Formats: sequence, C-alpha cells, structure tokens
Amino acid sequence: MKKLSSSKALSLLFSFFLALLIAAYVLSTKPSYSGSNSSQYTTSLLPEKKATLTVPLTVQYDSDDYVIVGGRSTVAVNIQGTSALVTAAQNHNEIQAVADLRGLYSGQHTVTVALTGVSSSLTATANPQTVTMTLAVKDSAKKNVKVQYDNSKIADGYEVTDTSTDTKTVTVTGPKDIVAAVDHVGADVDLDKNTKSNVSQTAKLTAYDKNNQPLQVTLSQKTAKVSLTVDSSSSSSSSSSSSSASSAASSSSSSSTSKKVGLASQATSGSLDNFTISFNPGSVTISGSSDTLNSIDSIPLSLDLSNITSKVTKTVALTKPSGVDTISDQSVQVTIIPK
Repeated sequence: MKKLSSSKALSLLFSFFLALLIAAYVLSTKPSYSGSNSSQYTTSLLPEKKATLTVPLTVQYDSDDYVIVGGRSTVAVNIQGTSALVTAAQNHNEIQAVADLRGLYSGQHTVTVALTGVSSSLTATANPQTVTMTLAVKDSAKKNVKVQYDNSKIADGYEVTDTSTDTKTVTVTGPKDIVAAVDHVGADVDLDKNTKSNVSQTAKLTAYDKNNQPLQVTLSQKTAKVSLTVDSSSSSSSSSSSSSASSAASSSSSSSTSKKVGLASQATSGSLDNFTISFNPGSVTISGSSDTLNSIDSIPLSLDLSNITSKVTKTVALTKPSGVDTISDQSVQVTIIPK
C-alpha cells in the first residue's frame, strides 16, 4: 500500500514537471509585440486603402536667367496605407511634388519628381515619376500698347475719332525668341454691337506679333484703362481729316470681299518636324477689304507640342487677323500624331 502511494506521488510530480516544460516551450515560441514590432503587427491587422491625389508640380530653376516653356503643372500621386491615414491625406493633402532644374542650362531636360510631405506610414509614388521640361533663355523688352477694337461693331453712320489709354508701354518677359517676335501689346476693347456712344472700359492686354497673332509671354500688367470717342460721320465731316477717314472707310466697305485660306502650324514649344498635324476644317473663309485679304495666305495656329507622346485631338481657338472683318470659324479641331 505504501509502495502504491509512492508511485502515485512520483507520477504527479512527473506530470507537473512535464507541464512546466510545455508552458516554457509555448512562451519561448510566442512572438513579442513590443515597440516597433508591435506597431507593425497592429498595422498589419488594419484594413488598407489606395487612392490617387492630384498634386501641383513645383519647378525649381534659375528664374533670373531662364523661363519654363510648356511642361505640365500637376502630377498624380498614388498613395497606399491604412484607411484612416489615406482618408486623412485626401482631406488634408500636404504632399508636394517638386522638379529640380537648378544648375541646368537652356534646352530640354528630364528630371525625377520628388515628393515631400508624405507620412512615414504611407507609401507614395508619383505618376509620372519623371517629367520633361524645357528651359529657355529669359529676356524682357518694353513694347507699345495699341488700342484694338472690332470696327464692324460700330453702328452705321458712326466712327471712332479718337482712342486713348492710360498705359503707353508694357514690359514683356519670356523666351528670348518669342519676346523678339512681339510687335505690340494690344488693349482689346470689347464693344457691343451697333455702338454709337463713347466707350470707357478696362481692357485686357495681350502680346501680338506683326500678324496680330497672340504670343505667350508674361506682361508687367494685365489690363489698361481705355477710352474710345465715337461720333456720327455727319458731325465729323466738317473736319478734313475726318472726311478723309470716312471716305477711306466707305471705300474699304464697298470693296469688301471674301477669301478661303488655309491653316498653318506654329510651335510654341517642341518641333513641328516630329509630328504629323491635321486640321478640321482644313481651311476657313475670311472677309474684308481686298487689300487686306491679298496680304493673308493662311491663318497661323500656335501649338504647344511638349509632352505629346501619343495621338491627341484638341480644339484650338482662331484669332481673327488684323483688318479682317469676319472669319467663318471661331475654332478648329487639331489632330497631332507623333512620328
């Protein structure tokens, strides 16, 4: 009996010792989730989310000597992380995209897009990851301001006898070759149809070449105050100069005719040699005096060809040449295909 009791005690002691060994083994294989590992473990258990943000692209370059020609102004940023962090980034977007062209010279450059302001708990990728920008030598020049208006909107029997503006010259800044092409800065007056009285308004300023086609440059000011003196032809006929002007206008009106002209591409950036360009319609009809129409063979269209890598079709507005009374189309469809 004593022997049996001793055997049971040994069995219990062995079982207890075995339980301790098993517990120690389990504890030794259980992962620790303290510190950064704990954060990773917790994060892995939270639902993830993806989103795409549109972020302004900041271009860093030597703005004293160069200007940027063409190029994109925004990039897409793909972000991924926990649902809460992604939602917070969408609601309070502090991500910035930067293209650094500092230290580079004139010409076309491809640089990497860097992202700042991204939470360390988010994965963020710029799309595209590189951008192509063109640096052009910067130039500035003073150009005369010219009051421009649509004479066809002056009522029959009336004429503009005087124009004035509070701004005589404007400084234009941009790529050196485009600044050199600026002939004048137009103060474009917006007239009502059948205008019979004097006009005083703030007119938008636009740089034009010698063919009165708009050019993309920066102006030292965007508007000017303009005044037009409008008188009836009969009241101004006593003046010989007014009489001559009236006679010239009458002659021009009587010889008004129309002409069909084609369209010509002009690249503000990029090279026309690298693209096939077509227009729809391929020609337009303009009307005006025969002298004016004889000097016009085509209507130029300014096209930005930068960053075009596949076929695109866009609508481009037509600008009525100086001296032309009407143009049949206000815009055309332009199809651009890289060669």
